[in-house]
Amino acid sequence: MSLFEPKSIAVIGASATKGKVGHDILKNLIEEGYAGDIYPINPKHGEILGKKSYKSVKDIDGTIELAVVVVPAKVVPTVLEECIEKSIKNVVVISAGFAEVGTEEGKALEEKIQQIASPPTPNALPPIPNLVGPNCLGILRPSFKMNASFAVHLPPEGSVALISQSGAMAVAVMDASEEIGIGYSLIASIGNKTVMDESDFLLIAGEDEKTRVIGFYLESINDGQRFLKTCTEVSATKKIVILKSGVSEHGSEAAASHTGALAGSDASIDALCAQSGALRAHNMEEFVDLLEVLSTQPPLPSANIAIVTNAGGPGILATDAAAIAHLQMPALSEKIEVELKKALPPAASTKNPIDVVGDADLLRYEAALKAVGKDSNIDGVAILLTPQVMTPVADITKLIIDWQKKYTTMPVVTSFMGNENVHAEKLTIQQAGIPCFETPERAVAALGALQNRPHSPLPTPYKPDEKRKKAANEILDSHTDLIPEDAVEKLFALYDIPLPAQKIATTEDEAVQYAGEIGYPIIAKISSPQILHKTDIGAVRAHLETDDDVRSAWKEIMGNVQKHNPSADIRGILIQKYLDAGNEFIVGATSDPAFGHLVMAGLGGIYTELLNDTAFRIAPIDTEEAYRQLQDLISWELLLGMRGGKQLDIEDIAKLLVSVSQMVTECPQIKDIDLNPVFVHEDNVIVADAKVVIG
Repeated sequence: MSLFEPKSIAVIGASATKGKVGHDILKNLIEEGYAGDIYPINPKHGEILGKKSYKSVKDIDGTIELAVVVVPAKVVPTVLEECIEKSIKNVVVISAGFAEVGTEEGKALEEKIQQIASPPTPNALPPIPNLVGPNCLGILRPSFKMNASFAVHLPPEGSVALISQSGAMAVAVMDASEEIGIGYSLIASIGNKTVMDESDFLLIAGEDEKTRVIGFYLESINDGQRFLKTCTEVSATKKIVILKSGVSEHGSEAAASHTGALAGSDASIDALCAQSGALRAHNMEEFVDLLEVLSTQPPLPSANIAIVTNAGGPGILATDAAAIAHLQMPALSEKIEVELKKALPPAASTKNPIDVVGDADLLRYEAALKAVGKDSNIDGVAILLTPQVMTPVADITKLIIDWQKKYTTMPVVTSFMGNENVHAEKLTIQQAGIPCFETPERAVAALGALQNRPHSPLPTPYKPDEKRKKAANEILDSHTDLIPEDAVEKLFALYDIPLPAQKIATTEDEAVQYAGEIGYPIIAKISSPQILHKTDIGAVRAHLETDDDVRSAWKEIMGNVQKHNPSADIRGILIQKYLDAGNEFIVGATSDPAFGHLVMAGLGGIYTELLNDTAFRIAPIDTEEAYRQLQDLISWELLLGMRGGKQLDIEDIAKLLVSVSQMVTECPQIKDIDLNPVFVHEDNVIVADAKVVIG
């Protein structure tokens, strides 16, 4: 932990000029209580801010545990070499002007500092194992009184570790800390992540006794597989919240498959959170809400909550929000409800939500909270308040604070709606460690986040079937782009993926011959790497029952292809056994730049893009994870059997997901797999149409 609790710090590039970053960082260290030794490094000055200045870190007697570098980018490599000579293991490079500027010079400079700090030497400890940045705000440790950054001041001490790729985002969150009641165990602005990345900081925060909640703002992820593994390990003891920006870029042009188009880079974060137990924030507001509630409130042991309100409208909004958050609102026990009725007027509601009505005084809120606290069916409470003329806001605020001191294991959130007439009380209640939100919906959503979040255990490392892997790669190595149907058939046979009987015909007579061999009825489809969406141009004919049907279909398909895509490379026409339609699902996989392959399951056929009922997982997955993935679908109810229908073959569709996962893990050159539709019946699963694209 010497990175966040160093006994000595050198500021390389310290400045005597007010307003310069090197001056502000040195001033922060001196004035905010850091008790260790501080060494300004600047060859132009003998003293800065009352501290003796040195020409180089090499001129300092004794050990330096942390160096903060604030020099021009071109000078950074030389400074790092001096740090290595001085055996400094922790370095924060504040300086900008590296890969983030988008120039060849900047990229080369960043590569150079990476090679200096962490050269690719097998089994050797890097010369600077802990290098933060470059292009970052710095690091802060409130409990240690260390502000090694150019943030204005240390934020309040607490249990949130804030790890942000953007220094500006970290400053914005810290600046609101006192008002929203968040305190920090550590803050790290990680910038370009040249040596230390999100997984390294997650490990540090995970082992930190002062940290309870870890919040990430990320713009990129270096090693998705490592981050997944680390998140899964750390989330067993700490809450993790992830806000990821830049999620709409990837996948919009992935026309080769539904899977790629539906995935984007957004799906990888959903998969990461589903598999690791981390919570995802979709925007800044939700990010701050989650950090606040997770760091101040105990876990919600069940989904059962109560809502207490002095207004019907907010109570209804909160009830709707509870349904979205998968929370339950059970009625109070009969005995407790009888007691509550005696304390409330006839116009009040003793059901759940408990409405103490608009003219409620302190005694009505007190009676409602007493009932909630006594009822063993209630495990959490959201308290809503709108400021009427007769509402004693300050007294109710004190009541809530005192009430939670008595019921310390019950999580409490509040929503004091309005501004001028509740502002002071909002601050009071938040500073007492009880979240207060602008709206009922935010309050209830935050309460829902306190539920125990099931996640996958660390999977057993996947061991490829080397014989199968070799055979699969031999098939794929002879193809590019969209691989032909006969190659798909051979590939899928290796992984026990069920396809209907099929053959590619290169002449009309062959088409008739193959149809007879396969057995009518059959379906005919064009086979061409340039024609991905066959139905759109009339290149599919279904339910053909005679030789004449096949000949007519051949002429129609070839005519439509000539009309719509005359330059297409035609391999022939695929003659395939026609299948009775079952429930249509989609299974697929797509390559993600950070996480490797994502495996997709969803509702298929014409509903794939219309309803977008999909769930993704990061490969490889096992059977248990495949079942969890299917349960994330809205159409899980369809698989279980709806309206008297029998349960579908869940076992075999889970097996199909695992097979696809194994295939892309053993054949990383696969860009996309698209199995759509997959017909799922009560006793079997079969792939009606398949695309495999080599990247």
